[in-house]
Amino acid sequence: PLRPGIIFTMTLYIPLLLLTLLSLVSGDIFDAGDDGQLDDYDDVWQVENIDDYKKTSHNFNSVNIPDEEPTATVPQRDSIIVNARKRRELNLAYDDEWMSKPEMLELNEDTDSIALSEREASDGGTIKFNTRYDIPRTLEPGDFIEVIGTYNKATFSINLKANNGHNYLHIGFRPTHTTVMNDALPHWGYEVRDSYPAFASGKNFKYTIMVDNECYRFFLNDELRSKTFPFRFNKLNQESIKNVAYVEISGGGNGLKINKINMPGNKKHELYVNRDSFNNKISELKKIVTSKIAGRTLDKLKSYANSNEGSISLFKLELLEKIKSSGSIIDINNEEIGWLLNNREALEMLMTSGDLLNNNWRKAVKIVAEIIKQDPEAKEGLKLRLAVATGLTFAYPVHSQAIWSNLIDGIERYHQFVKWAKEKLFFTPFYQGTAWHLRYIVGSWQTNEEHIWARENILQDYKNEDKVADVTHKMVKYKLYNDDGVSVHSGAAYYYYKPITLEAFHKIGAVCGGISRFAVGMAQAHGVPALMVGQPGHCAYIWYRRGKWVLGNDISGWSKSDTHSYIQYSWKRKAPFFPAMDNAQKNLNNYKLSEKLRFAARFSEPHDKFEVIEAASSICPQNYAVWQEMELALEEPTLPRDVVHQALINELTSIRKANLKKKKVPTATLR
Repeated sequence: PLRPGIIFTMTLYIPLLLLTLLSLVSGDIFDAGDDGQLDDYDDVWQVENIDDYKKTSHNFNSVNIPDEEPTATVPQRDSIIVNARKRRELNLAYDDEWMSKPEMLELNEDTDSIALSEREASDGGTIKFNTRYDIPRTLEPGDFIEVIGTYNKATFSINLKANNGHNYLHIGFRPTHTTVMNDALPHWGYEVRDSYPAFASGKNFKYTIMVDNECYRFFLNDELRSKTFPFRFNKLNQESIKNVAYVEISGGGNGLKINKINMPGNKKHELYVNRDSFNNKISELKKIVTSKIAGRTLDKLKSYANSNEGSISLFKLELLEKIKSSGSIIDINNEEIGWLLNNREALEMLMTSGDLLNNNWRKAVKIVAEIIKQDPEAKEGLKLRLAVATGLTFAYPVHSQAIWSNLIDGIERYHQFVKWAKEKLFFTPFYQGTAWHLRYIVGSWQTNEEHIWARENILQDYKNEDKVADVTHKMVKYKLYNDDGVSVHSGAAYYYYKPITLEAFHKIGAVCGGISRFAVGMAQAHGVPALMVGQPGHCAYIWYRRGKWVLGNDISGWSKSDTHSYIQYSWKRKAPFFPAMDNAQKNLNNYKLSEKLRFAARFSEPHDKFEVIEAASSICPQNYAVWQEMELALEEPTLPRDVVHQALINELTSIRKANLKKKKVPTATLR
C-alpha cells in the first residue's frame, strides 16, 4: 500500500508531468538537430466555416459564460481618455509617475483615426505598459485597429476586452512565435487557437486587426496572416464583437517600442472596401474564359491556350483566384502589377515556376512588381527570371541561418545578386537556369557577407560547378562535441552563442545538419541550385550537378528523402519530385501548355474534362499536378467509357511500339 506522503507526491507531480507532455506535443521544443532552432509552428486550426465553429468547437454549457454581456460604451470622440489600469505583478520597470496619469489620444481628422503619440519613460527607456485604450464606438465590419512599433525579442500581447474585463481576442507575441486566441482565462481550453511565425527582431512592424463580417483577419506589415479567425460567441451564439470596449497592450521590455495605435474611425480597411470590386473582376474574366472553352473541341481549346489572349486570360484568372482563395486582394490598377498580369512571358513564368508553401501569391506579385518598379530592366531576360524567382521564394519568410530570428530581405537580395551576376561571380547554372532553378539559389539562408566568405575561402580544387557542394566534406569536421566538450544537441551553446555562419561550421564543426547546410550555402554562393532534404534520423542535401539533381551527404537514397522545414518543394511533395519538375522545366513550352489545359479543364463541360486532362498529361507527363486531377476527371458520372478506353489503348500502343524498338518484352512495361 502507498503511504500518504507518496500519494501526495504523485498528486502533485502527475499534473506537472501531463503539462510537460502537453508542451512537447504542442511543438514548443527545440529541434534535436544541430542548429538549435525551434521547430516550425503549423496552424493549429484555420476556421473556414463559421457555422461549423459555432456548432462543434465549444461545449458552451460547461463554461461559465453569461447569457448577456454589456455592450461597449461609446465615449465622446472629442475627449477620449486612455486610463492607465493597475499594472499586473510583472517583473518590469515602469515609470510610476507616468502610469498614474491619464493619457490623451490625438484625433487625426484626415483619416478619422486616433493615434497614440510615442512616449518615453523618465529614464529615457522605452515604456513597458499594461494599459487600457478605449475604442471610440462599437466595432463593425470593415473597422481595423493598428499597432505600430519596433520589435526586439520582447513578449507582449494585444487584447480586445469587454468592460467587464473579459478577453475576446488575445494575440501573444513571443520571440519564437505568435499565438492568437479568441478567448483567454478563465476559459482556456474552449478557445480557438492559431499560431504564426515570430516578428523579425529589430524591425519596425505594423500589426493590423481587421473586423470582417463573421471573423477577424490579421495583417503584419499589410500582409494577410490569416484567412479567417472566428469571433468568440457566447452560449447563445451571440457575436462577441459588439461587446468589445477597449484595447489593452500588455507586457513589453527588451527594447519593445510602441509608437502608435490607430483606432477605428470612419475609414474602412482596404481589403473590406475593395474586395467586391476585385471579386467582380474575377467573375467577369471567368465569364470570358468560359465562353472560349465550354463546348469547344480539344484542338480549338489547345489553339486558344497557345494564343496570347488565351494564355494571358487563363493564367491571369488562375492567379487572381489563388489570391482570392487566400482571403486577399491586389491592386490590379497598379502600373507594375498591371504589366505583370498582361505580359505573357512574365505571367507564364510566374505561374510555371513552382508552388508557394503558404500560398501567399499576393506577396509574390507585390515583390515582383516592386522589383520592376525599382529596376525597369527586370522585364526581360535573366533579370526577369531572377525577379520572378525572388518574388516566389520570398513570399514565404527566408530566415538567416546565422541568426534565425532575422529575415533576409528579398528585394535587397535581388539587387545584390544582379550586382554579382554582372561581376561574373557565379557558375554557369545561375545564368542558364529557369526562374524555378533560380529559386534554390536566391533563397539561400546565408547573408551577403557569408556568400563573400564562401567564394573567398573555398578550396581551389573544389572551385567549379561539378564539385562545389562536395567541399563540405573537406571543410567541415563531423563533431558531436565542440572543443570545449559542449554537445551539438545543446544548440546555440555548441557555437558559443555566436551567429551560426558558414565560417562557424568550418571552424567549430557540425553533424549532419551543419555539414549539409554548409554544402548548400557553398553551392548557392557560387550560383548553383541546392537545398536541404530530410532522411530518417539524418539531414542530407540535393544540388544541381551537370544538369541534374543529385543527392549529397546521403545515407537513405531518393525514396526516403523527405522535405525540410522552411523550404518550398515542387507540388508541395517530397524530394524525389524535384527531378520530375526539372524535366518539365527542360521542356518548358510543353509544361506551360499542360498547365493551361489543366486549368482550362475546370471550365470544360463535365464529360469533356477527362479528355482535356488526358491531353495535358500526354503533353507533359512530368506535370504531377495533372495526375492529381486525373482521378477527379475519371470519377465524373457523365464521362463516356469509350473515351477512357480509347485513351488507354493509344497509350498502351505507344508503350508497345517504344519497347519493340528497344527489343523489350511489352509485358515488362505493363507490369
